[in-house]
Amino acid sequence: MTKNSKIVLGIIVLVIVIWGGYTMLRQKAGAPTAPATTEPIKIGLVAPMTGEGASYGEAAFGGAMLAVKEINDAGGINGRKVELIVEDDRCSSAGANAINKLVNVDKVTAIVGPVCSSSAGPGVPIAQSAGTPVILIGASAPDLTKVGDYIFRNYPSDALQGKFAADFVYNTLGKRKTAVIFVKNDWGQGIRNVFIERYKQLGGEIVYDEGVLQDATDLRTQITKAKAANPEVLYFPVYPQNGVAGLKQIKQLGLTATVVGGDAFIEESILKLPEAEGVLIMEGKTNNPDDFQAKVKQVSNKSINIITPYAYDAVKIFAKVIEKVGTDQKAIRDELARTVYRYSIAVPVVEFDANGDLKVAEVAVKVIQGGKTVEYIR
Repeated sequence: MTKNSKIVLGIIVLVIVIWGGYTMLRQKAGAPTAPATTEPIKIGLVAPMTGEGASYGEAAFGGAMLAVKEINDAGGINGRKVELIVEDDRCSSAGANAINKLVNVDKVTAIVGPVCSSSAGPGVPIAQSAGTPVILIGASAPDLTKVGDYIFRNYPSDALQGKFAADFVYNTLGKRKTAVIFVKNDWGQGIRNVFIERYKQLGGEIVYDEGVLQDATDLRTQITKAKAANPEVLYFPVYPQNGVAGLKQIKQLGLTATVVGGDAFIEESILKLPEAEGVLIMEGKTNNPDDFQAKVKQVSNKSINIITPYAYDAVKIFAKVIEKVGTDQKAIRDELARTVYRYSIAVPVVEFDANGDLKVAEVAVKVIQGGKTVEYIR
């Protein structure tokens, strides 16, 4: 090798060493490095875009799309854009197919949703087995987060809602005799179990208790039996299709007990129903400010409801975590478990407990009046 060649080689080596040291210093200082790929980061959204819960899906889509737009307008996540891939679960067992496609075909980094427990029940075990992180945004059946350590939820669990409902009926309403008609799926069964256990602990009497299938529209038999038991309250955690039919039949059959529903009643087909006037609803206490809703309408001129801010927050939480640890799914899971997110819309702070549920959550009581829900004041 000539002297000149040695000099050139030495310069090249020196440049490499200096650049390597500079890069290491930038990394230690927290400066972002150029992404290894410019491919978009895929985040899945599982929601009912059709069927009885379509307004939930529209609401979730609007919130998620606003979050994606804000992230991408700001340059993406470490230089990579976010791509939202939406799958329709129809608020049903189709959630298994939806999650399977997102995990195994689309190869998403993370999943937002489902909204419905009836979809999440068969779906989230697939995500858990694949090691794909999930943030549930409305699916509130208590056992869903117990499926595994990749399943989180930023919406209050029914373990809280069912207990709160029992306390409210017994202590606030002062009612001692309650009938229960519930939908036989993960959500209805779970919230029913928590309610009944707590209500009995308080000293209340369950005078009637029966489940109905999710697609049932004739509830006359159950309502007639409940009426015969002479309850003061009908606890009625069912899905919208059951609810529309059941509330009409409650009026027709003359059951005069106070009707208390769950958060599944926050759906347009229920809220607009004349027979729903005065029905009480338990829901996760949620912030959904007007300025936020105005921004959502700019990207999706569709339904906005309680689910919208939860979908928005879930996408933003994933973005914050991925920005910090990258797209390795185990790293995302680990970071979610220790994240304290203070920029959420729906709730003041998102911090997960050992099960993946919110450490702090509240339940609100609303009453249906004039086609919308308003705060219940006794």
